Amino acid sequence: MTKYFLYSGCSLETSASNYLISVESVFKALGVELREIEDWNCCGASISYIGANHLSQVVLNARNLALAEAQGGYDIVAPCSSCYIVMNQVNRELGEDPALMQKVNSILAEGNLTYKGSVKVRHVLDVLYNDVGVETIKSRVKKPLKGVKVGGYVGCQTVRPYGEYDSVERPVVMDRLIEALGAESVNFSHKIKCCGSGIFLTELDYGYELAGNILESATSKGAKVMTTACPLCQLNLEAYQERVNKALKKSYNVPVTFITQLMAVAFGLDPSKDACLDRNIIPVEKALKTAA
Repeated sequence: MTKYFLYSGCSLETSASNYLISVESVFKALGVELREIEDWNCCGASISYIGANHLSQVVLNARNLALAEAQGGYDIVAPCSSCYIVMNQVNRELGEDPALMQKVNSILAEGNLTYKGSVKVRHVLDVLYNDVGVETIKSRVKKPLKGVKVGGYVGCQTVRPYGEYDSVERPVVMDRLIEALGAESVNFSHKIKCCGSGIFLTELDYGYELAGNILESATSKGAKVMTTACPLCQLNLEAYQERVNKALKKSYNVPVTFITQLMAVAFGLDPSKDACLDRNIIPVEKALKTAA
């Protein structure tokens, strides 16, 4: 059985618990084993907002990488796009800068840890598409999502910073996964535009505009459901949708799911226990009723 470390991060432990549970359910159904990194810590993606220096963020992630290396060295799967981009970037910096690696290891040594650089950081979409494969996913589908028009929202971080598994400018992996489930992937112009990310905390009017542009772009092309692989994108597009409507005088009512929730439904898993559809704010069950 293929094994990976699942780095759930802070979001999947809290606001995006439906993402975490659906990831675990889908990977189990696909015969992939996910293990937790024992004693893992936050990736520090949010501390940059409050002025933390770069070294502190590097050390936080190097500690997780060192723990993973010591506990088996499996690839780390990071479903959260912020965790993925930060941890992946740190991993590359350490590999390319021996002086930085030495400095970080001198700090890690205080906790009896060291990192040699052998661990890979992967996004969940990368593993599903390139390791598991579309044909395997198709073979697992028991309830194809026929007739469901899905806008696959990639966002601005999921394939960055290096575009290692999909094009940064013209990503297709999300669309291919949606199609593997039997659904219709809707192409729309704002699929890689920023949703507003953390500025929703301080610049609400600007955030409403960014999220509204994405919702308009997808729904104008016929999307009845939107899906993403980023906790913050899902939160901004779904939880703020009512406020976006009020601010922009719109009437969007489009469910926003995680891609693994759609996969769980298509695999015939329990809609509540495995897909956690009941934890979404905007109900998606009605839009999925057209599925076989």
